[in-house]
Amino acid sequence: MSDIAENQNGGARNKMEQQKEDRRIRRTKRMLLQSLTQLMAKKKINQISITELTETADVNRSTFYLYYKDIFDMLAQIETEMFEAFSKALEKYKKANATYDNTLTFFIYIFDYVRSNADMCKILLGPDGDYTFVEKFKKAINQEYPPIDNLKGRVGGYYVMPFIVAGFIGIIQQWLEADMNASSRDMAVFALEMISNGTNGMDDLEA
Repeated sequence: MSDIAENQNGGARNKMEQQKEDRRIRRTKRMLLQSLTQLMAKKKINQISITELTETADVNRSTFYLYYKDIFDMLAQIETEMFEAFSKALEKYKKANATYDNTLTFFIYIFDYVRSNADMCKILLGPDGDYTFVEKFKKAINQEYPPIDNLKGRVGGYYVMPFIVAGFIGIIQQWLEADMNASSRDMAVFALEMISNGTNGMDDLEA
C-alpha cells in the first residue's frame, strides 16, 4: 500500500473514531441532562448532589467532571447552549417587516422552541425557576427585536417592548403550567391578539 493510501485510510479511521467519540459524549450529556431535569422537578438545584445525579444517570463521577465543574456549571452550560441555539434561530426574524404573518411566524417559533425543550423550560420558567434564566430569555427575545408594529415613538420603543416581552413570557409560563394543552399556532395567535389590543394607539406616544 502506498504512503498516500495509508495516510488516507488512517485519516478515515481517525474521523470515524472522532465521530464515535462525539456520539458517546452527546449520549452521556443527554443522560446527565435527563437526570438533572428529573431531579430538579423534585427538588431545588442546591439540594442535588453530583453523586445523586451521576447515580440517576448511571454515569461515573469522573466522567461528569470531564465536562462540568459542578451542578451549577452544568446548568449554566445548558442554559448557554439553549440560548445560543435560540438566538441563532431568531436572527432571521430580526430584519423582518412588521406584518401580521411575520410576527405570527416569530411567535410560533418561540412556542415550538419551548415545546421542544419543555422539561427544562417547565423547571426554569416555573414557580421555583431560575430568575437569571427568565431574564436571559427576555433579553434573547429583545435582542432580536420582534417584528411588531406600533412601537415607533420613543416611549413605545423604550417601555412597551419590555411590557410585551414580560407579558409574552407570562403567557408561556401559563401554557407550560397547563401542560401545553394548545398548539403553538393557537397560542401565537392568542398572544398576538393580546399584544395588538394592548399596544393600540401607542405608536404616537412621545417622551
